[in-house]
Amino acid sequence: MAGGEKQRISYCAVCDGFFYKDKVVAVVGGGDTALGDALYLSKLAKTVYLIHRRDEFRANKALQKKVAETDNIVPVMNAVIKEVTGGENAEGRYLYAKRRGKRTIAVDGVFCAIGSVPNTQALEGVCELDESGYVKAGEDGITTAKGLFVAGDVRTTPLRQVITAAADGANALLLRKNI
Repeated sequence: MAGGEKQRISYCAVCDGFFYKDKVVAVVGGGDTALGDALYLSKLAKTVYLIHRRDEFRANKALQKKVAETDNIVPVMNAVIKEVTGGENAEGRYLYAKRRGKRTIAVDGVFCAIGSVPNTQALEGVCELDESGYVKAGEDGITTAKGLFVAGDVRTTPLRQVITAAADGANALLLRKNI
């Protein structure tokens, strides 16, 4: 990066995308989150490489269509990042291996959007979980199990960030006190 800036690895395009205005970034993943992040970043970054380990995206077809129609998103299929040079503050080179060899791409930042698995195994059979294993609960944190509230990253929600988890906890606590 110019000016001695340090390159970053991010897990939140909305949080960190503004750092990459008119720069080159990579998004790793092939699901709804990855394609959504790529579309969001395409409005800020000069180029967005969308790196996916399979030969087709798993995201919904509407997102796939939007990505295909966005000129500055470059899909890189059948690719896995093997090395990030520069340690914690990478210097902007991401080596990925394709089935037919290796390639290095110089980028200013990388966004990981490869999904997560909630740690909710102990709640199986206790309350209702969604198809991905997250606890079904509204903004109030109320679950299908009487007296059980959830907050943060175990709850079905489109945004998983520390600030929203803290707000979930405050909402659940306030509601509990009012019962």
